[in-house]
Amino acid sequence: MSAMGMMAQSAGECWLRAMFPLLACAALPWADAVEAAANGSISYVREVAPILQRHCNGCHHPGKQKGDVDLTSVRAMARAGRHGIPVVAGKPAESVMLLEVKGSEPAMPKEGGRLSEAQVAVLERWIREGALDDTPPPPGPPTEPPGYEAPPVLGAMDWSPDGRWLAVAGRGEVLVMDAVRMIRLHRLLGAPRKIEALRFSPDGKSLAVAGGEPGVRGIYQRWLVDGWARETHAEVGHDVLMALDWHPDGKRVATGSPDRMVRVLSATDGTVRVAGQVHADWVLGVAWVDDGRRLVSGGRDRSLRLLDGGTLRLLDVVNREGEPVVRLARRPVSEQVAFAGAESRARLYQAFVRPSASDPGQDPNHVREFDAWPGGATALAFSPDGQWIATAGAPSGVSVQRVEGGGRVARMEGHGGVVFGLAFDAKGERLATAGIEGRLRVYSLPSGVLLTNWVPVEVGR
Repeated sequence: MSAMGMMAQSAGECWLRAMFPLLACAALPWADAVEAAANGSISYVREVAPILQRHCNGCHHPGKQKGDVDLTSVRAMARAGRHGIPVVAGKPAESVMLLEVKGSEPAMPKEGGRLSEAQVAVLERWIREGALDDTPPPPGPPTEPPGYEAPPVLGAMDWSPDGRWLAVAGRGEVLVMDAVRMIRLHRLLGAPRKIEALRFSPDGKSLAVAGGEPGVRGIYQRWLVDGWARETHAEVGHDVLMALDWHPDGKRVATGSPDRMVRVLSATDGTVRVAGQVHADWVLGVAWVDDGRRLVSGGRDRSLRLLDGGTLRLLDVVNREGEPVVRLARRPVSEQVAFAGAESRARLYQAFVRPSASDPGQDPNHVREFDAWPGGATALAFSPDGQWIATAGAPSGVSVQRVEGGGRVARMEGHGGVVFGLAFDAKGERLATAGIEGRLRVYSLPSGVLLTNWVPVEVGR
């Protein structure tokens, strides 16, 4: 339960003592904390948090806890760091955070100017008054679909294995289409406001959704296709989950995020089974290979990394580092992966450890590359049989090519901007596209004839 959730308990319950035994005073419920602030007490939200955000949080946030200290929430400040507890409510003299910023030669902040006497006084008074937290509780799940004044950016999408459903990421919701009649049937409310990836499970019974709030939390969700109920909601790490892939056994999912972490989660409840910081920059793609025994991850550090699927131990860097990886997909029925490169095109690689005697200047796992895009590739998808690959890129457009040889199958123009989502149907006979213009298009293949072109939400309300 969050600190805000605990605050909702009765005024007589000392919830802070239960959560943080080292705190010296009882805390009031949130409504009482707001009333106290209104009556002259220092407000954490209005007065304390802005000081910390400007001078402290750059080095003391969940993704970068210097001294094992996180100063981004009252709850986090009550946890002991390497040199003591940052904030001991009611006891300024024992609060390490305050001691570090006081005096003629303060130890903190390390960078930038020192805090003014007035700012130090605000922190000291807030702690003396009990370090009340008047952060409002998070809003509950929405009961009404979001309104759109303009077509929303549409991104991640996936077609169900049985071909019945097409799921498309909206803004804080997942739009589920009847893929036969191509009409919207369901709106899955309460999805992350920012959705970066969604995938149907191998058996088609679940839909996994990954996203979150940048710099705050990652969110993993699992929705049951039968009834479209949300079965799992888990907060994972402290940044958006950017990539997602189901393990072949349907019991695990792999994720990647800007904190450079690859995580393997329980598909059922979202708990982290294993995690590793295996890249030097954002992880934007993950794909299981070798029947789930190994995992390939791709990042903004321009590398494809082959990992042990059970431990995430690095086995090898698959490619000669060229351009940043922004999307990654496994080619069905093969041990190959393709990535969308941020600077030019999609490239296909063998997901193998490179020969030990290979020349460092060579790229032995490289198979081929596909159509170039002036602004870089933005999305890619394989047909279910692995024979075709669709790629999209900036400024706009979609290309479908044969994987073997790279010959062109179809080219789709006319999109009103960058395409972020691509998905083949279960038979490889249709391709869905969506992107910045907010329109969902479906094309017949191999002809490339446009079948559907519509905005799948109501606009102007």
